Amino acid sequence: MTTQLLIDADFVLFRDCSAARREHVWTNQAGHKVHTISASFDEALENFTQSVEGYVKKLFADEAILVFSGDANFRKEVWPLYKANRAATMKPPCYWGIIDHLRAEGRYRVVSEPCLEGDDYIGILATRPSGVRRVIVSEDKDMQTLPDANIWRQDKLVETNEESADHFWRLQTLMGDTTDGYHGCPGIGPVSAEKVLAKPGDPWENILDAYRKACAKKPEALTAAGVETPEDLALLNARLARILRHTDWDGQARRPILWTPPEA
Repeated sequence: MTTQLLIDADFVLFRDCSAARREHVWTNQAGHKVHTISASFDEALENFTQSVEGYVKKLFADEAILVFSGDANFRKEVWPLYKANRAATMKPPCYWGIIDHLRAEGRYRVVSEPCLEGDDYIGILATRPSGVRRVIVSEDKDMQTLPDANIWRQDKLVETNEESADHFWRLQTLMGDTTDGYHGCPGIGPVSAEKVLAKPGDPWENILDAYRKACAKKPEALTAAGVETPEDLALLNARLARILRHTDWDGQARRPILWTPPEA
């Protein structure tokens, strides 16, 4: 069976361009010290190419697909503050130039979708039925919300199934992810989230019950999120925590299908 790598190219290229960055300190005519940053395009490209080929060799892959993020992330329509803490983070030198080079060169398949983060595009591709074995190469823990996935992360292969993926997604729905700018259920951490999900009954109803109880104690959480009810807050966090699967994508309209709870 053919093995296809779905590489989180946003992360890998950022890392490898950063490694080629150099800081220079010089004195201008006024006698002031000036710090400038430069980078070798060839060095950054070589770093990245070596990384990709290393993954191909280590994982016995036949093909590597480089997945980049688009520039109109749909999650910012769902929650305007999504990843707002990263807005000021600049890409390292050579980053955009290397993407242009990779597209023109044609050595690897380079893909992106305007409204999607690379993570979501990877999720759609990874869960789409096919006769190809796909391995996700990503350090993002949220990839574990994808069912029946093979994920190369922290130098080991992580395998998920539908049960483990849904459990991880529900945990994130309860705990939130402050690095991505959403905060989950007020007062809920890893231990209490596990307790909520260990209760008998429908998992979504148990999540809603946790949000209702938490928001009764901290109603300001609703105002902070710009929603009216605990149910709205739970749904907001569930949508932000979920990496898109192929069933969450309208290929004709080229738009996500936002997750909706099953009817009771």
